[in-house]
Amino acid sequence: MSKLVWENPIYRGKDKSGKNFTIDVTQSISAGLSANSNLVEHLVPWMKERGFTRILDFGAGALRHTVALLEKGMVISAVEYKEAFSRPKAKINMEKARKYDGFTELVWPEDFIKSTRKYDVILLTFVLQVVPVKKDRGRIIGELIKKFDRNGPKRLYYASRHGVSRSLKDEDKYNDGWIQGYRNSTQTFYTEWGAAETHEMMEKYKLMHAGNYGASSQPFIYELRSGL
Repeated sequence: MSKLVWENPIYRGKDKSGKNFTIDVTQSISAGLSANSNLVEHLVPWMKERGFTRILDFGAGALRHTVALLEKGMVISAVEYKEAFSRPKAKINMEKARKYDGFTELVWPEDFIKSTRKYDVILLTFVLQVVPVKKDRGRIIGELIKKFDRNGPKRLYYASRHGVSRSLKDEDKYNDGWIQGYRNSTQTFYTEWGAAETHEMMEKYKLMHAGNYGASSQPFIYELRSGL
């Protein structure tokens, strides 16, 4: 691999058969999807009852959750690669988001790392499973937990798919997942974990499973537990 996702969205390499691939993680964004209603309907009243408003939407994609939560009165920073922010659907939603005083866009990684903003809640939905390198996933989680406000609830809302691998081919495997889209000039990556594996991954960063919020394969809530 030439560069980490930490630096840009492109991964290049060879698969086990020697074929070259170019993975662009932003190609995995599902621009046409609406916000996950279960997440919004759970998150908004929970935060308002406790006086919390500040959300970090990491890997915001086409801003589907960002816009929906801004409309509910939340204060949100959306984090993405500049390449993702420039896509047509994201540009449409960006115009909507910029009408709200509570909105901030942060380009990953430059703006995000430099930012001193802190948050009560972080969204990490359908992100980690498209990152091809395990170390990069860990670096993402490690940077995210630095952004929690010390006086906030320190909650992370996570979602990923599970069961997609049943339809994927063994010859397309790479690392712990699969490369998809060999017919295209740019490929994507996908992997998945069971619930126990996901919880174990998060526990390495003191993020402990604290419940679920509804639909999707893994609609998990984690809380950062200091001192564990």
